[in-house]
Amino acid sequence: MTRASREIQKRPGLLRFTHSQKPRQQTVIDIGSNSVRLIVYQVTGRSIVQRLNEKVMAGLGENLSETGKLSEKGVESALKAIARFSAICASLGVTDVSAIATAAVRDAKDGKAFCEAAEENSDIKIRVLSGEEEALYAALGVVSAQRDPTGLIGDLGGSSLELISADAGELGKGKTYKLGPQALEGKSKLSVSKLSDFVKKQLRQGGAIPKAERFYGVGGAWRSIAALHMELKNYPLRVLQSYSVPAKEIIDLCETIADVKKRPDDLLASVSSKRAATLHFTALTLKCVLEECGAKEFITSAHGLREGIVYESLDPETQQFDPLLAGVATLAHTDQRQVAFSRALQNFLDEILSVLPPVFGDDAAHERRLHEAAFILADIGAMLHPDHRSDIAKQLVLRGPYTGINHVGRVYLGLITGLRYNRKHVVEELEQSVLTPEQIERAKTIALLIRVAAEFSGRTERILKRASIKAMGNQLVLTVQPRHKELVSEGVEKRLGHAASHMQLEPVIKC
Repeated sequence: MTRASREIQKRPGLLRFTHSQKPRQQTVIDIGSNSVRLIVYQVTGRSIVQRLNEKVMAGLGENLSETGKLSEKGVESALKAIARFSAICASLGVTDVSAIATAAVRDAKDGKAFCEAAEENSDIKIRVLSGEEEALYAALGVVSAQRDPTGLIGDLGGSSLELISADAGELGKGKTYKLGPQALEGKSKLSVSKLSDFVKKQLRQGGAIPKAERFYGVGGAWRSIAALHMELKNYPLRVLQSYSVPAKEIIDLCETIADVKKRPDDLLASVSSKRAATLHFTALTLKCVLEECGAKEFITSAHGLREGIVYESLDPETQQFDPLLAGVATLAHTDQRQVAFSRALQNFLDEILSVLPPVFGDDAAHERRLHEAAFILADIGAMLHPDHRSDIAKQLVLRGPYTGINHVGRVYLGLITGLRYNRKHVVEELEQSVLTPEQIERAKTIALLIRVAAEFSGRTERILKRASIKAMGNQLVLTVQPRHKELVSEGVEKRLGHAASHMQLEPVIKC
């Protein structure tokens, strides 16, 4: 057994981001019914982060349901885009390129000819996905970003809808339906009620869709609806990944969007004109799906088919790593010293945290992983300007491109980070609206204890691992080795006092 293997077994949580794995670039070119998109990912172990994202609204599937062929203008635009994307990949030195085509190319009579033409003009080989494959990859994208998702996953593209069930991350068999907005354009003269009946009839073909408490929405069109819901609610954290709302609220919004004649003229002012033109089809489909599966909760996933392609390329061991810990490690640009300090922090605070009452319900494992993430982020502001470190570091954590966490957890980590750098950091409306008072107090406790550890050890593992901190009776006791007593500075005493006062204990230092 290697040293690295022993370390992983010793502390599986903190090292699940596999810091030893070098970043690599992987590219996905997604040829859809509406758009052709290039995304270059940086993949570091389990962390999947976008480095480049370029989209061309080609409209390949426009009028496909009527003509059976790809749009001529769409083909011209798509071919130019693919040639450009191929050149960009070559310039970046990216050799791991996956080019995939979905419903429009799959269903069109001239889909094969289009692929041949695209491959002639570039060095890229195009893979046309089946409906089942499309559903599977969309679901894998959700799995890559969620903690063991359970529910129904739906991916809406321009020409098709894919549905697949998930049970603690285990996926069922996917089904595809011709229910994308471009597939419904030929039904535009139908009333809302008749169109709704048509969509539900399509969904019921081959049996009823599975019932599910949670519905995970994938695809840009449904993300647009989630973003609109955020805007209307004045939601304070504009991060679409894991945005969760009661399904009834989304259904109500979809009903308003779908009724073109009655909806307010300015309702879609923030939506792009191309998206707005078909959003009533998108909304109606989402409403019908939510009603048919009986979902109570709608969860937006920013990860979908493209991330599923990348996730599939990971080895099975890496797929099991925690996406949250992997993501925050990438966000914090951790080096070996920071990794060691994070591990020492966990050991240093493990005992005192174990006796504190839970503030995230009965999910002790979730609470523990949140604190592990906080320890990884404990040095994220080291290179920032000291006058602004607290605010900037907090914003990085609040809006960083990591996954594996809901908005409550994201806000909790952001608050810990802000307080870690400034104990007087103001608890703002965002935290007060998302977190419980108990979670806010616990964030303060974690941050103040991190401040004690960082001040005493100089953010080094070797010093910290030879000290301990415990709540003993009415005392908060910091114990250090006699040879380290000179490390107990006035700053250490102050920070210990702040932590003890918050915990309603008396500070004590023992050598």
